[in-house]
Amino acid sequence: MSAPVPTRWFARKLEERSFLGQVLRKLRRFWLGTFRPAYVEQAVKERQGDCHRCGLCCELVYKCPFLGRDSQNLPYCRIYGDLRPANCRNYPFDAIDSEVDTCGYTFKK
Repeated sequence: MSAPVPTRWFARKLEERSFLGQVLRKLRRFWLGTFRPAYVEQAVKERQGDCHRCGLCCELVYKCPFLGRDSQNLPYCRIYGDLRPANCRNYPFDAIDSEVDTCGYTFKK
């Protein structure tokens, strides 16, 4: 199953490392996580690596209100588990979605 083909302008902006690019990727994450869960589920199976627990993905566009810090200043999710939205639970689900350079997840080119 493939993701919907975006317009050329949208595709260019998705790849930009700008605030607008971050907003568009966040909207894409929400839309695919909500309306195309089969695509996200398949894409997550194909990613490699693991979470480094840096918390940078929780600060894209705005700082998540559920992001907390423990006694060692490591980030954690206050609603970890079933309450977490799909776009958080599955980040990053494909190479377009991955915007944190130090993320432990990688994707085949």
